[in-house]
Amino acid sequence: MASRSLLRLMKELQELAKGENLAINVHYDESNINQIEVLLLGPPDTPYAFGFYRFAIVIPPEYPTRPPHVTLKTTNMGSTRFGPNLYASGKVCLSILGTWPGRPGEEWSPAQGLESVLLSIQSLLSANPYHNEPGFAHESDANAVQTYNAKVRHENLRLAIITPLEKALGLAPNPTGGPSSASSEDPFNDHYKRRFLWYLDQYKRAIAQGIEEVKNNPGPQFPMAPFESSSNGMRGSWAYPELQRRLQAIESKLIEETYGWAVEGSKICEEDAGIAVTLRAQQDQIVAELKNFTGSTVDLAMIDDNPFLWQLTYFGRPMSIWDGAMVNLKIYISPRFPAEQPRVFLDSSIFHLRVTSLKMLVYLPARSNDLIRHIAGIIGTLDEESPAYNPLLTVNQEASKLFWGTKQEKREYNTKLRHSIEMSML
Repeated sequence: MASRSLLRLMKELQELAKGENLAINVHYDESNINQIEVLLLGPPDTPYAFGFYRFAIVIPPEYPTRPPHVTLKTTNMGSTRFGPNLYASGKVCLSILGTWPGRPGEEWSPAQGLESVLLSIQSLLSANPYHNEPGFAHESDANAVQTYNAKVRHENLRLAIITPLEKALGLAPNPTGGPSSASSEDPFNDHYKRRFLWYLDQYKRAIAQGIEEVKNNPGPQFPMAPFESSSNGMRGSWAYPELQRRLQAIESKLIEETYGWAVEGSKICEEDAGIAVTLRAQQDQIVAELKNFTGSTVDLAMIDDNPFLWQLTYFGRPMSIWDGAMVNLKIYISPRFPAEQPRVFLDSSIFHLRVTSLKMLVYLPARSNDLIRHIAGIIGTLDEESPAYNPLLTVNQEASKLFWGTKQEKREYNTKLRHSIEMSML
């Protein structure tokens, strides 16, 4: 690859790595940036909602004259077709990739780049993928469209959410017959876990919806769509109760893992390991810095002198919705930070658009490898009175609906938030 093309590719990767698009997560080895791994998050309000779709991208030497080569890896070992354009073989049919004939203006051009490719792929994860098949764009059989959506939704939960989480946590069946272990080498493991905790309520809701839907299905097996074949289709059977059980097992394992960080950290402290010393020093530095830019609105301390478990006490600002409030949050820090990001939970339930039913606070640090940025992100999330709308940050559906609803609904949101704050202080 020519040096100019290499510089362009590096710039594109750096832009993607900033993480401004919450639906795209990129990993690559700096020694070989022509081999790229990407996770695309399924868009909300589609059968692919909040699923993790993994792609392998190979950049040809002629880039950007020639387009990247893209292969879908979320295929159930080559047996599941996730849509008309997403083959079981991993082939992604798109005119921009040169894998599907397109109209003038749809083909690849050097003016396009990795982000345009990823956005084009993401557009395939649509609300009605049945219509993506040529000749079926105006399909009038609503039942066929809904049935196809239903099985995509089922397999999205099974293969694009539950399966990768089980592998990341060591819950997946071991083909050797022995106990399974977590796949620590996967660069996306922590991303899977954090986002699973973000969207857990959505996953539970999708399973509950699926259990009701399948009551009207004619049989246990997935019906085949007319454009599917035995070697390139989505075959399987409805198994929502089993998915529900597996989802609960993942939730329990993640909570156990989170609490386990503090226990593991205590043992590390006894060994005087470098990470423990570093965290202790950072905590002291952060406490000093917080006094400079937040006054007395927060207090930060280690719990039981454990540098892997912090408590942040947030004091509400006068004249704000938090006026007079005192909210305690626990910050769990992994011994493998920053490869594993902190997880933050409130001690009490608060009705807030960024707080899940598990009392987890969802926030975005400006820099993921800097703990002061994490603390600033936590405070900023609680302070923010008019956040920008982002459907990928909808982790409390009821609160979000009220917050971005009518004026009356916004008042109801404020009332519920204020009431939950007062109840938490009793």
